[in-house]
Amino acid sequence: MDLAPYTCRGFPGDIDHLMRDVPVAGIDRCQVHAMIRLCDETESILYGREFSPRKIRYRMGSRPLLEAIAQNFHRDASTAMRWVRERVRHPHFAGHVAPDRAMTEEQLIDSAVGWCNEQARVFIALCGVMEIPARLCFLFHANTQTAHTATEVLLDDIWAMHDVTFGLRVALPDGRLSQGRDLRGDYRARAHEHYRIPLTEYYRGRATPIDFARGGDLFAEIGICNYLIDGVEALRD
Repeated sequence: MDLAPYTCRGFPGDIDHLMRDVPVAGIDRCQVHAMIRLCDETESILYGREFSPRKIRYRMGSRPLLEAIAQNFHRDASTAMRWVRERVRHPHFAGHVAPDRAMTEEQLIDSAVGWCNEQARVFIALCGVMEIPARLCFLFHANTQTAHTATEVLLDDIWAMHDVTFGLRVALPDGRLSQGRDLRGDYRARAHEHYRIPLTEYYRGRATPIDFARGGDLFAEIGICNYLIDGVEALRD
């Protein structure tokens, strides 16, 4: 299937235009422009077995700082997520920084601050060192004015949503971790429930068009992008 018609396009409102002119640089800009819009036509591809690597291999010695950090996580993605949230703090909590820094993951860690897309990238890099497949999950609010970046991590052969900025994983009634598409669809109310308190804290004292009680509206539209850091290669599934 030709994914060009769904590559950073087809979103409602002004999202297409905003993404084309997104005020970031370097790899962050490339990732935005490479995202594939999740829709009826692409869902089976994005959540199938071919689009994203399901097995990866890390070449030891490629990223020493990331290795040193990741060895403390014992291949646990949730521990890595909490570490990034605490050590690469979002500017809403740590103080404003420019959005177009185009830093490496190591530089972001040294800076101790990162926007949601940068936090997600550091988390994916650490997952890569642990040989846990992970990918970017761009989220667009139903108001078409608000966007966010989270991730999906392959756990037990399912892409499970991990939101580094808010430290969230959303469990479904059957106990499995939700995918982004679950929170966009049948389990939007579940997302409302989990995002209400974190969004309230995040926007404390700031004007926002978001209704905190409907935090799951952040999953109205989704774009997915693969990212393998230098030193990580995809393997045949």
